[in-house]
Amino acid sequence: MGKDSRFAEVRREIKNLNKVERKDLLAKGEKASFITLICNFLLIIFKSITGIFIGSIALLASGLDALTDLVASIAVLLGLRYSQKDPSKRFPYGYYRMETLATLIVAILIILFGLDVLLESSKIIISPNELKFPLFGLFVSLISIFAAFSLYRYNLTIGTKISSNALISTAKEFQLDIFTNSLVFVGIAASIFHFPQIEGFIGFIIAFFIIKTGFGFGKNSLLTLLDALDDPEIIERIHSTISHLSEVQEISNIRIRKSGPYYFVDIEIKMNAEETVKSIAGVTHKIETQLKKEIQQLDSIMISVEPIVKNELVVAITVPSVDSSVDDLPDEHFGMARAFLIAKINIPDQTIISHQLIKNPYWMVERKRGILAAEFLAKEAIDILAIKDVKTFGIGPKAVLKEKNIQLFEYKDVTVQQILENLIVIIYKKRKHNVPQKE
Repeated sequence: MGKDSRFAEVRREIKNLNKVERKDLLAKGEKASFITLICNFLLIIFKSITGIFIGSIALLASGLDALTDLVASIAVLLGLRYSQKDPSKRFPYGYYRMETLATLIVAILIILFGLDVLLESSKIIISPNELKFPLFGLFVSLISIFAAFSLYRYNLTIGTKISSNALISTAKEFQLDIFTNSLVFVGIAASIFHFPQIEGFIGFIIAFFIIKTGFGFGKNSLLTLLDALDDPEIIERIHSTISHLSEVQEISNIRIRKSGPYYFVDIEIKMNAEETVKSIAGVTHKIETQLKKEIQQLDSIMISVEPIVKNELVVAITVPSVDSSVDDLPDEHFGMARAFLIAKINIPDQTIISHQLIKNPYWMVERKRGILAAEFLAKEAIDILAIKDVKTFGIGPKAVLKEKNIQLFEYKDVTVQQILENLIVIIYKKRKHNVPQKE
């Protein structure tokens, strides 16, 4: 049998955030990077000049650290600004990975700075020197600690809000700065008590954490650039959202890749081959809507739908009593019908395999008997319900059957046997010629 064109062509691309919303979030990240850049520039001048003036290698190294932060902030700022460009023919997925590239640059700079601190610290241990005006150095280190803490909180808040790895990385870098500036304070205090070598040992500790942090950032950025999965929870959330839809028979595959702060998702699902074009479109739209509510970082979703062809189908038909036969006429009423004929049919062989009669336990119930009867048939795992008139069929029972992915088949004034034979022929021809079922 040829591939059903309905499923081959139904691929939906959904933009989760419109251009204005995406640019607004990226603009907030750009503003945070710009403020960080200015603050770093002031810290560089303040700490470097003071380090040279009082002869503190640790404080001077801290100033060089701020210089590295400045260069990193510029890289992040350029990355965020460039990522706001609209997609082009050459870059159809946009420029979001400029932000990831900026994060990688930050990581490399952190590692280089760590190696520099390691070298300078060894010099302090070998050739220690007394500091000039150490109390002023203590004051500068305290200001540096306060500034680093403020910038840490600011970048972490904005970065988390817009899901920016670059800003979160910058925040973690300032978290490290709080620690390193505290060690600088301890080193300068030790020099006051004539233990200048402590500055060197503190430098070794600082260098270790700096290099370790740099490798961590670099690893995450490289994994993102290589489309590695960095958040398995995203796939679990997507799978959980889709699996609740009764129309989806199987979730074949979910692939995600990150580009800057956003995710691009490819989803492959399988649905019943008897689904209509309208039903398929409705399911993909439902997936779109629910995923947009669940995961705000999704930029676009591609959904591919493949058919599941069941050779054997279970059909239910309303009949007057449990003593009815396939040669009798069906009962035109649904909820009030006293019995159901449940038949198993084979489409490729065009045969009726078997049938049984079961009592409708709700035919005498005064209220909601149609809904109760529909729920009863759903438990019998039927695929199709044959009815006299789809238009006059109750809204409640129809909703129950739709939720359970049970199709409705409209018959004319013929016997139960003829209804089953006509149904088999229609489904067989439709599958053979890949003709979509009409509503």
